[in-house]
Amino acid sequence: MVNPGRPSGACELCRKRRIKCDEAKPTCSYCLKKQLPCWFPKSQFEVAWRDQNQVASNAVRRRLTARNKASPVAESSGQEIIRPDTFNVPRVLPQDHEDYALTFLFNSYLLPSTLSNRQAGFLGCVYPVWTKADDSSPLRPALKAVAQALLEAWSFLNPNAPQSLARAHYAQGVAAVRRHLQYADDIDDDLLLATLLLDMYDGIRSFCGARPHEGPHVRGSAAMIENRRKVPVNSKTSQGTLLGVRSRIVGDALKKGEHISPTVLTWTTSMQSSPRSPELDLEAINVEVANLQVSALELKVEAAGIAAFASELLTKAQELDERLVAWTATLPEEWIPYCISDPAALPRTVRDAGLYQDYCTVHKSIWTADTLNIHSCSRIKVKLVTLACLEHVEPPAGNAQFNARTTLQHLADTICASVPFYLGDRVEVRRIDDRSIKYPQAGNRATPDEHYIAAAAYGGMFLMKRLMELLKLGPHLRAGQQQWVLGQMGRIKKIYLARPS
Repeated sequence: MVNPGRPSGACELCRKRRIKCDEAKPTCSYCLKKQLPCWFPKSQFEVAWRDQNQVASNAVRRRLTARNKASPVAESSGQEIIRPDTFNVPRVLPQDHEDYALTFLFNSYLLPSTLSNRQAGFLGCVYPVWTKADDSSPLRPALKAVAQALLEAWSFLNPNAPQSLARAHYAQGVAAVRRHLQYADDIDDDLLLATLLLDMYDGIRSFCGARPHEGPHVRGSAAMIENRRKVPVNSKTSQGTLLGVRSRIVGDALKKGEHISPTVLTWTTSMQSSPRSPELDLEAINVEVANLQVSALELKVEAAGIAAFASELLTKAQELDERLVAWTATLPEEWIPYCISDPAALPRTVRDAGLYQDYCTVHKSIWTADTLNIHSCSRIKVKLVTLACLEHVEPPAGNAQFNARTTLQHLADTICASVPFYLGDRVEVRRIDDRSIKYPQAGNRATPDEHYIAAAAYGGMFLMKRLMELLKLGPHLRAGQQQWVLGQMGRIKKIYLARPS
């Protein structure tokens, strides 16, 4: 009889002997009575996800053996009983790898992102569109490419390998996007989401291969929205998709130092109700930060009137920095990070894995932590422009330069303090559902269940981007800090990229 309830929590010995276990921990009553070692699975995931191939194979063998045994009537009548010499039982039963990969993606990546209620993320919009998409939709192969690539990465395989199953889905997704652009009447949500997922696939391959992410699909999605005729954007899913595209465009431009058209901020005018959140408010400021970076490139060219241009640019940088500082005053109270300043309050393994200057911060979630780190990176970019402008302003502003360098050091320390919250005490490859990983927490609170999955799924990719920004500070970091940052980047590569020999 099939048990429709939760997976059994019995110990391994009781499960193997098929006797009832009282599930008492650390030793059940049966093992205690028999003086036998008692071992329980680490989590319900370990029971629910157990490989059932051997169980099913044994059941097939038992049925075939019972079918071919001699019956009492045949034995008494002397009839010849024909028995097969061998049983053709497959070693591994066929599995639907695509469904398995999609289930992994939905449970480990899309569900945590949806529960976070992020306004700027697009992954929460995927499932509603996925359920309505037909077989010809480009969303289907694009999502399969992402799912397969992530499953391969967590299975210690290389998504960049020629034999990767995700490559075929990616090629199908690109072809489907081109086909829809050629024949479709308008740009629908599934086409935009497919483009974002193809960009996410490129990001996964770049992360696993430790190479730059060029992001051609981001530029393509921006062009699609500019030519979109379906206005206004009414549904919550369509709004989330539009904001997801804008978020990727802004993030990509900030990283590459590219100009952003101010029209991206007008996209929300097509919405019946423009959403507000700290992420979206910061995003609007970052459009101007990206354009400030592009303008600052002209300071490298000696030309007449450079002092006046530097003075004008310095004023813009100071105004942007004031707006970024004011942004922190609008944050909800639960967004304010909790600082653990006593190293003794942290698990020893967390301190040994990576703790900078004997303190760290704890955040509401992995997404609020990353939003605050994005804010710190934006202020770093503004302060670097400030220092570049001050070199051309007369008379030299010594105090202003000192204050800018002091702020840069403080912002770098803030990002370094968040590393334990992202990575915990991980220093090697671990399962994505491993609950034995230790993370810093405020007081004696237990680590929330959602943080185990979210930190493992997103923590490494988020943190790598912020640490790469710190390396650009170079001489502005204190002695030894750049080496520490490089060490943590190497730790991330070992956690996520290590392959078994």
